[in-house]
Amino acid sequence: MEWDIADGWVWALVIVGGPLLLGLFMYVFSGRRNRLNRVEREVSEKGAHENWGKERIH
Repeated sequence: MEWDIADGWVWALVIVGGPLLLGLFMYVFSGRRNRLNRVEREVSEKGAHENWGKERIH
């Protein structure tokens, strides 16, 4: 079996490019998720502030 120089470049692109693309994908979608969580957190904090001291502990 003969090895070609292109085989090395292809594997180098797969090994280096794969994790980079996966990291970029995770960064983009985690940014969207964090924005939604921030909005939900703000709504939760507003509700907690309005209800402060109104709840009863039995």
